[in-house]
Amino acid sequence: MPYFIDSHELNGEPPTELIAQKHLRDIKVQHRYNCRKLGYWFDDVRRIAFCLFEAPNRECIQQLHEQEHRNIPNRIFEVDSRIIDFLLKQFEIQTENLKVDFSDIATQQLITILALSIDSNELYGAKIGERRSTQKMFKRMVAAYADHFKGTIINRDQYTSQITFDSVTTTVNCALKMHKEFSLSLKDLLPNLHFKMGISGCFNNDNGEFQQALKLAKRLCYVSNSKILVTLEVRNMFQSESMKVVIKSDRIKTVSPDEMQFLTKLMDYMENNWKNHDLHASMLEHYLGCSKSQIYRRMQTIIGQSPNSFIKSYRLSRAKQLLLNKSGNISEIAFDTGFSSPSYFSKCFQNEYGIKPSDFQMEHESSNSN
Repeated sequence: MPYFIDSHELNGEPPTELIAQKHLRDIKVQHRYNCRKLGYWFDDVRRIAFCLFEAPNRECIQQLHEQEHRNIPNRIFEVDSRIIDFLLKQFEIQTENLKVDFSDIATQQLITILALSIDSNELYGAKIGERRSTQKMFKRMVAAYADHFKGTIINRDQYTSQITFDSVTTTVNCALKMHKEFSLSLKDLLPNLHFKMGISGCFNNDNGEFQQALKLAKRLCYVSNSKILVTLEVRNMFQSESMKVVIKSDRIKTVSPDEMQFLTKLMDYMENNWKNHDLHASMLEHYLGCSKSQIYRRMQTIIGQSPNSFIKSYRLSRAKQLLLNKSGNISEIAFDTGFSSPSYFSKCFQNEYGIKPSDFQMEHESSNSN
């Protein structure tokens, strides 16, 4: 994408902290306008702030400006890509010299949540010794990396964990290192097992916003496969913090706002309707307002599954959790999760996880007693 400079003509004498606030506010909402801010600097003599953007066109940046800084005059002009390295170097120098006190704008910083999981089909089909070795490795790695990167573990069990961080850059670096190390360690144990990871964030510690961000991270983790899934907000903040560092798509996939909206509606619907025996793909078409081909294409792109396969997998994952929680016998759980008979449920469960539901429950009880 082309590069642009948005110059803000500042009247009066706004303090440096106010300029920093505006910079962070832009980063918070820039994904709505398909923009990415690479940096900013302030000319104290001319009273002009310059912001360097990557964007499809001037109109996107102007829309962002009008939303956040409508009362501040501005000019937008395209920049030759050959001078970007020079400008970024100036941003680095300017940042070192400003010594901005960010204590008053801490609420604008993105609190990031990293959701991790090894809870996948390949795990349960493995031998019990391999499975337990993998669980121990996962538990050790989560504790070690959370400590090293100064993250806070907010939830952890045998197969999943969620960690919060105060820095997007720290979160992404931690995720990349964990992804690389665990993938290498798994080759000798379970080569077909994918380490699932999702990252989202919120801009303040309000419990409602935090819970929404946590749910989003867990959903991204649930649908991820071999790549780390991140929201566009997280990617933009990371690249704004890290200047020249670019997230490579071979290890991290950015979920667009449009894809995120689709995934949110899909998961909300499944959470409310997974017990419905009559649930099928055509009901998703009606709720999501998409044609059969559109839903199929989007689910393959985001999740890697067809609608019918996803519905069955979702029900089985719920059944697995009910078995772990001892929420009824196998027949009751089969009917509670929308299956027509216990025998069909057992067949589907074994095809999905490589183990019978009765054996799965027995092994879990045995591991808890040890």
